[in-house]
Amino acid sequence: MTSNYRRPDVHQEEDVVQWKTILAVALAVVVIFIVLGLWAWMLMRGREAELRPAGKSAERGREISLPRGEVAGVDQRIFRREEMGEEGVGTALNRRKREELGRFGWADQSRGLAQIPIEDAMNLIVEESR
Repeated sequence: MTSNYRRPDVHQEEDVVQWKTILAVALAVVVIFIVLGLWAWMLMRGREAELRPAGKSAERGREISLPRGEVAGVDQRIFRREEMGEEGVGTALNRRKREELGRFGWADQSRGLAQIPIEDAMNLIVEESR
């Protein structure tokens, strides 16, 4: 059963894009964005003035008083680079831990617990899981 829905007296309107309306809305959005951005910036500046009456940054004052080798309260000597001919505390600790993980020995001799290199242990676990 097919029927003919076309009516000769009814015609579809031409598709027309209303560019003026679209541009007006886009311009309004941009203007609102700029106004709200400026308002937020002014609020932030006012709040900053309340919190820092002297107008100085707290970070600037701290940089001057920090002892050499310390940044934000963290001792930077542990991060010294080997290229500079120095081995920091952290580098030495990592080296010692890697050496411990790579050797055979007793973890607890009285209980009969032995320690094997970490690579061998991982390979054994993989083999057992297969």
